[in-house]
Amino acid sequence: MKPGGIRMKDVTLYYRLYHDRAVTLRETMLNLFNRRTRVEHFRALADVSINIEPGESEAIIGSNGAGKSTTLKILAGIYRPTSGTADSAGRIASLLDLGVGFHPDLTGEENLMLNGALLGLNRNEMKKLVPEIADFAQLSRFMDTPVKYYSNGMFMRLGFSLATAVDPDILLIDEVLAVGDVGFQDKCYDRIRDFREKGRTIIFVSHDLEAVSRLCERAIWLHEGRVEMDGAAEDVLSGYLEPANVQKKYISTIATPKEWGTREIWFDSVILRNADGATVSTFQRGERIVVDTVIKSRLSSIVDNVVFGFSIHRKDGETVIGSNNLEMNQPLLSIRGSVSSRIEIDLDIAEPGTYLLGLALTDPEASINYHWQEFFYPITLIEERKDPPLRLSKAVWIQE
Repeated sequence: MKPGGIRMKDVTLYYRLYHDRAVTLRETMLNLFNRRTRVEHFRALADVSINIEPGESEAIIGSNGAGKSTTLKILAGIYRPTSGTADSAGRIASLLDLGVGFHPDLTGEENLMLNGALLGLNRNEMKKLVPEIADFAQLSRFMDTPVKYYSNGMFMRLGFSLATAVDPDILLIDEVLAVGDVGFQDKCYDRIRDFREKGRTIIFVSHDLEAVSRLCERAIWLHEGRVEMDGAAEDVLSGYLEPANVQKKYISTIATPKEWGTREIWFDSVILRNADGATVSTFQRGERIVVDTVIKSRLSSIVDNVVFGFSIHRKDGETVIGSNNLEMNQPLLSIRGSVSSRIEIDLDIAEPGTYLLGLALTDPEASINYHWQEFFYPITLIEERKDPPLRLSKAVWIQE
């Protein structure tokens, strides 16, 4: 098999699920000897066969629990199949879960050196790659920082930059690109396209069907651990959408939550309340929307002039209202450690319905996006109940 090739033949994988309430070693041993431990075998994959030629870009799609991530972990060598065979040729780089393969107490650079060694690169080779990886990940300032202080977005950027910098024959990606900001996602997609043009093999697991259609020539649809369909991406996507009576147009117009930023300052908690302090997500005309937040900083010094903004969108992502404390001539935030901050929003509801609230912490002067949560918090805006709710204007009966 040439480098970049993948063969899975009749792969079946069972997980063991233990059903007991043992929380101590003593209870575990008593359960063992008294035969009180009940073990259930859960089939994650069933007779899965996949053939991928070098240079192909293949997506794996399916609902949650279909076996997509399990398949990638078998290909990465993390799991061994219960039966069947899984073989690949060439160097494999994987981006499966945020933080996997990174030691929390080591710095960004130390983790790169460690992972490079595991991938077969010597110290000198990695020393040459570290600046390029740090630059692509936009983390040059943080390479001497232990990664336990990294945000999810920083983990993703470092992991993706490492995985693509070591020039693998096979690149495995599992959904984690959704964590990055829009600008970095575009960089990632450009690099994936470059990999494809260089003849590298790409296996891409994602719920973003638009990204699948853009990046992948082929797709595999997994359903309850079995291959439901394998073929051209367009054909598989059509087959996947049809059983649920879901139209492509509908999928593409529903805004999904997005989160990005440096996370040097971040929203640690967000609670929506009404004026009485009750936690709610439905508000009537004239009712105040209260957004209570706890904002934290990982920086040692106080950070002044932080702009706290909000936006409200239709469900398809169209922005209806957006404002911030700078624009409204309100006090900017000064943050050190942990602070509480509240927005009180009064709206005139012209069109009742469900909307999506987004929040942001930025420093426009320094061009820093600390933390964005876009399309993150569903809110329902309703009119007062009318009596009667309907009035009859006209009704006509026609017999032909």
